[in-house]
Amino acid sequence: MSAGAFYREAWRRSPRDFGYMALTAVLLCTLYFAFPAVLGIGGLGSRDVFNPFTLLLFFVALFVARWLGQFEKLRMSWAEPRPIRPVDWTPRWQQNWWTRTGSAVANPHYWLYLLHAVVVYPMAAVVTVGAGLLLAVGFLWPVAVVLAYVVLGQYVLDPNQIGSIAGLVFLALLSMAASVVLFPLWLRGSVLAHYWIDHGLLGGFRAEVLEQRVAGLQASRAGAVTAEGQALRQIERDLHDGPQQRLVRLRMDLASAERSFEKDPERAKRLISEASGHAQDALDELRALSRGFAPPILLDRGLVAALEALCSRSPIPVGLDVRLPDGLELGSEVQRNVYFTVSELLTNTAKHAGASAAGVYLGLLVDPSGTWFLTVSVTDDGHGGASPREGHGIEGLMGRMRALDGELTVSSPPGGPTEATARIPLGALNGVPTPRA
Repeated sequence: MSAGAFYREAWRRSPRDFGYMALTAVLLCTLYFAFPAVLGIGGLGSRDVFNPFTLLLFFVALFVARWLGQFEKLRMSWAEPRPIRPVDWTPRWQQNWWTRTGSAVANPHYWLYLLHAVVVYPMAAVVTVGAGLLLAVGFLWPVAVVLAYVVLGQYVLDPNQIGSIAGLVFLALLSMAASVVLFPLWLRGSVLAHYWIDHGLLGGFRAEVLEQRVAGLQASRAGAVTAEGQALRQIERDLHDGPQQRLVRLRMDLASAERSFEKDPERAKRLISEASGHAQDALDELRALSRGFAPPILLDRGLVAALEALCSRSPIPVGLDVRLPDGLELGSEVQRNVYFTVSELLTNTAKHAGASAAGVYLGLLVDPSGTWFLTVSVTDDGHGGASPREGHGIEGLMGRMRALDGELTVSSPPGGPTEATARIPLGALNGVPTPRA
């Protein structure tokens, strides 16, 4: 970003930044002043540190600091859109309530939050808020000089010391102009300083993210095995119930026609005509079944065109809302699974939901840890009550998403509406999103 663009962006963000810094000044004079004072930092002797009451006070302070840190992260999310990695607050000891509470002393995040609340944040706030007060003084001192002359009838600042009244006016205008010009830079710089402090002390560790990633991969591997088994059973069921029955009937008709060829040619002709119809039906079902593996339109024209065709074939009206950035490339496996998921959900909607309309949304989102997700959701205005059950379609779709390191959630209260949302991390897509506007 160029200097000019940064300055314009600073002015654009100045209302939010000013709100953040104004509240920072209020908190500095209240919570962040009282909290260290209550702890007695700086006034404790070596004997007082090991006093039971002091130890209890520090233990309680860990939880107060966690609350203050979470409140600060909430304020920062309002002023700065870049997320801060979430923290894993899972207790280290799980035996009972006492051990879960006491495990706070073994969690380094509690101590980092305490350091942030007691030392680092107050010092940073003093510097940033103090710089803002200097700018305010630079803008207001000419006003104070003029008011003192009008009310008291005497100079607070002698023009002769400056050189002349013109020199004093020039100095006053220069001070006010500099304060106005530097105002958005002070706001943006202060917010960024607090953001990076919060990012370093209040954010989760990268190792925790990796641990969660490993756990997710283990679940996705199990989901892939389950989804594969369910898919094979579904294929076997479809082949048995469809083309196989058609082919059995075709063979029976041809055998009967062969026996009747000499005795009853008309009947044989009729049976051959019926067999031809069964052959055509079997061919159509095989083509329809092959679309479950890789629809031709998906291979030729991509996911969006395939979803448009899918929505247009639905027996109920389906709206499609696609919000993908230009230049995003999705893997063929991901496109196929997303298409298959939407197809199954729309089929369930048409057959079981009693809905009069449905909608499909496809887009990107970013979570607080900064991970990008491809999101696809299907909603309808039906009677609701859908839930994942073992061996049914929704459970199979959940396994399909887990195989991609994603997840499928279903919200379907009785009476509706129903919303099924699938999220797949971009790491599984080999896709590259364009920067957000």
